[in-house]
Order: sequence, then structure tokens, then C-alpha cells
Amino acid sequence: MKKDSIRIYKTFKAVQLILLIVFFLAFFIYLKTDPVLSASIFTNSKLLTICVFLWAFMIFSFFAIIMDFRQLEKNISDSDDLNRLAYLDSLTGIPNRISCDIIFKKYEDASAETISNLACALISITNLSLINEALGRSRGNYLIQDFASIFETVGKNYGFVGRNGGNEFLIVIEECDKEKMASFNSSLADAVKAYNDSSNHMPVTYRTYTAFNSELNKATFPEIITQLYKERGMH
Repeated sequence: MKKDSIRIYKTFKAVQLILLIVFFLAFFIYLKTDPVLSASIFTNSKLLTICVFLWAFMIFSFFAIIMDFRQLEKNISDSDDLNRLAYLDSLTGIPNRISCDIIFKKYEDASAETISNLACALISITNLSLINEALGRSRGNYLIQDFASIFETVGKNYGFVGRNGGNEFLIVIEECDKEKMASFNSSLADAVKAYNDSSNHMPVTYRTYTAFNSELNKATFPEIITQLYKERGMH
């Protein structure tokens, strides 16, 4: 359900609830101000029956509207969860390739000023195939998960991070110079070293490929990404 439709539906339900409450209060205020009518309700069986049905209907309507609100909130929550799942990598829980493509699209429409100081880094786990062959694919998946957690923890302080697929991870940093990228690389290296030293598991090794548009002077973001892939292809 689209956001506008949700807002309109919630407004309609809120108005419906308010009108029901107003009608309910007005009914009893009217009875209070008319003692004769109030007394006749309990002496006239037909009138009492009508009032009982009316009160039961109003009470039922009140709880029905409340349940509608609760169901709507649940649907919104479920929809948000599905949206998050659609844009998160199922193995690692970090933004997936779809999210990366959305970021690509975002920067396609970015201003020249934003693009001019943009930098990207592609990080590839270099010993994943070795681990898969020696210890099995399940162990390789654990390594990807662990590395993704490290990569996200470090990278989110610098820019967008995501899993580009397979053994590759991407970070996009705005207003990035060599010093800022060096800071990211140093923080990542320290975190990976701490991970490798923390137990007797097979250590993870990786390689980083970078592209600085302050040096490339590309006019569009896809050109920067293309250059980044070329950089990876040359090694």
C-alpha cells in the first residue's frame, strides 16, 4: 500500500472513530437532559430493545475501528520488514546489489560538485576460494559474514557500504581525498587484523581497488564505477 493511500485510510478511520465517539457522547448527553425519555427506555421494552441493539452496534464499531488501526500498523510493519529484506543481502545483512544499484542511480542525478570529490573503493576477499576448497563453502560463508560485519562497522562512518556480490564489497565516500580514504583503509586493516588475531580460524585476506574522481575528472558516476572495475581487472 502506497504511503498516500495509507495516510488517507488512516485519516478516514480516525474521522470514523471521532464521529462514533461524538455520537455516543451526544446520545447519552441527550438522555441526561431528557429525564422522561431516559425513564421510558426502561419501562418500554421495545424502546429498550432498540437502545440495546444501538449500544451494542456502537461498542462493536468502536472495537472494529481499533482493530483496523492495529491491523494497519501491523501491515505497515510487515511491509517495512519486507522492504528491508529486499534491499539487504540475505547472507550478510548489509545492503545488497539492489541497494548498490539504487546508490548508482542516486549519483547519476547528482550535481557536478558532488561528483567531483567522490571516491569509491572495491574490496575483494582474496582467499575465499582457498577457504571454500580447504574447509568447505559453509566456512567460506562464515568468513563472508564476519568480513561484512567488520566492513560495515568501519565503513558506515565514511559513506555507503554494500556487498557488490560474491567476494566483493563496495564503499562510496563523498568529499573524499587521499587522506580520508587512507583513514578508512587503515581502520579496516586494523579491524581485520584484530579479527585474524582473535582466534585460530583461517585469516581473511583482501585487496582494495580505489577510484578518486578528483583525479579522474569524470562527468558521471557510472564512469567512475567503470574505472573502478577497470582498476580491478588490471590486477
